Amino acid sequence: MKTDIQPSFRHKMVVFFTQLSFTCIVIMLTMSVHQATAQLSPPRSISEAKSIIDERKLKVSGGVSATQIFYGASGTDERRDPYTYFLSGNLTFSMFSVSVPLTFSYTNQEFSFSHQLPSVSFNQYGIQPTYKWMKFYIGYNTLTLSPYTMSGHLFLGGGIEAKPPGRVSATALYGRFRKATMPDNTGEGGAFERMGYGVKLGIHFKPRPNKYRRKVTFKSKYTRDGELRAQAKTPQKKPKEPTKSAPFSDNTDLLELIVFGAKDRPGSLPQLDDSTGLFPEENVVLSARVNKTLWKKFSVEAEVATSAITADARIEEKDGNRQTVFLVTDGIFTRRANTAYYNAYKGQVNYNQQSFTVGIGYERVDPDYRTHGTYFFNNDFENITLNFSTQMWQGKFSINGSVGSQRNNLNEQNMSTLRRASASVNVNAILHPKLNLSLAYSNFQSITRVRNQFDIVNQLTPFDNLRDSLDFTQISQNANISINYQTINLPAHRQFWNANANVQVASGEGGNTTNNAGTVFYNASTSYNFNWNKIGFTTVLALNYSQNEVETTLARIVGPTITLAKTLLKKRLKVSLAASLNNSYLDSNLTGSIINLRLNGGYTLLKNHRFNLNILTLRRNATDTSRDTFAEFTATLGYNYSF
Repeated sequence: MKTDIQPSFRHKMVVFFTQLSFTCIVIMLTMSVHQATAQLSPPRSISEAKSIIDERKLKVSGGVSATQIFYGASGTDERRDPYTYFLSGNLTFSMFSVSVPLTFSYTNQEFSFSHQLPSVSFNQYGIQPTYKWMKFYIGYNTLTLSPYTMSGHLFLGGGIEAKPPGRVSATALYGRFRKATMPDNTGEGGAFERMGYGVKLGIHFKPRPNKYRRKVTFKSKYTRDGELRAQAKTPQKKPKEPTKSAPFSDNTDLLELIVFGAKDRPGSLPQLDDSTGLFPEENVVLSARVNKTLWKKFSVEAEVATSAITADARIEEKDGNRQTVFLVTDGIFTRRANTAYYNAYKGQVNYNQQSFTVGIGYERVDPDYRTHGTYFFNNDFENITLNFSTQMWQGKFSINGSVGSQRNNLNEQNMSTLRRASASVNVNAILHPKLNLSLAYSNFQSITRVRNQFDIVNQLTPFDNLRDSLDFTQISQNANISINYQTINLPAHRQFWNANANVQVASGEGGNTTNNAGTVFYNASTSYNFNWNKIGFTTVLALNYSQNEVETTLARIVGPTITLAKTLLKKRLKVSLAASLNNSYLDSNLTGSIINLRLNGGYTLLKNHRFNLNILTLRRNATDTSRDTFAEFTATLGYNYSF
């Protein structure tokens, strides 16, 4: 007797209402986006509409991962929590050519930052649904407008990237960039709630094709005279695939105009005393960026940005200057008497030939330049670089190099000025099909000029006290060589040897002294690899050496490492064991040894389940009384499920 198991009526209703609910959500989302942007359009062809209808079934994909870390130590203080767990996952719902990804994470581990972020919680959520040439950001996300405006800053809110067919693209965002935090008892670590926005308009010099619209042509089997068209005897060529448009990260041959702004909310914190040094700030940044290829040989890339920072937005006195570009932002940004303005410039010109490329670059960032769209910004410097690269003998020999100079203290307001010259070259050669050689060398020279504060105060002309200042010159050189040789290359058995050596030399000379306090670092390593592919077994034998010379002190670390790896159960189980012994010496005396054992295992079950186990034991034996003998144990257990 044969019985067919059919889905129950309840199960069918659940599936039906799930699809119906998701369809309603997609329709409402589409209508709201259409009202906000007026960009969504109905299908342009029957085939496009049919492809959307064919994807009417709800598809769910994603994954979940859980990780636990166990830690213990003896003979020393514990350097982390004894137990830590991480939970994370992602889900993607797709239906009617619309995909909605969801991500989440949770952990009991806390992280803290000292730069304007007293504490950051990683228990966050964010989705990035896409529809055709549009991408939406909802929740916690990061967006990059440009390096000088907004780059990598986390915000809670919404955003959209739109790159339709044609010559125009746009990006817009709005959200909270920082939570309000009360200062501690010492008056440190406080922050106002900060809201920010950004808009980027891109004008492409080349129109972007529509990758979603297929070009359909119809050809009758009859001619215009009504006669039967002759059949071609030659085989027809395969039709070309439709041209695909560039992805969201495409940034070539375009002009971009960017506006970014952020403002602290004074009411997000109770009234604070001025002694805390915490004031609500306001910032707006204007930027123009161009990337263009000229005459098929030259490529030009440049960006100009200007940032206006108001250190205390409570001041009511306005800035009456009419000779400023920030007049265009008067409707969204209030220029006050204490508003400061900073500029940043960057440009690069390359000449590209088939066998070589030569380019020159320039970058200048004013002192104190910053923006609320980044966590940290390097300012007060000017760079000039010249780079080149070439390839010969069908790519078997290549050279890449650059020379440049850098200086700071652009406004001559600091006590010291640093001038730095740099040069580097990299050579790669394939001497034999089994032998590869790589060489690299770099030389950095910096000159620091330190002036006495009284000399600055009493200076009559810019040329006074030039001989009385203190000059300090520092030179850093780095040389590296890498060799790879393949001894056996068979389908079932491979063996190869590699070696690396590195030398770093740092020296300095100050004032009229002739004694150079130099430091020399030597690092060398070599390894031999055995791979038996047929049985899934790998063995690696390695030796590492490190030496540090500081004046009359010589410190060395040397030790071997062996690694064994094996795949089992039809490659579903991978196990590896590594052991190393490192001895440290001071001059010729043995100061200690470190024994390190690592066990890694991974098992895949039914292609969707992945289990991982990593165990690390470390023991340090000290031979002198100035150091302690201790041991540490760390075990990591993880599980991943994808569907």
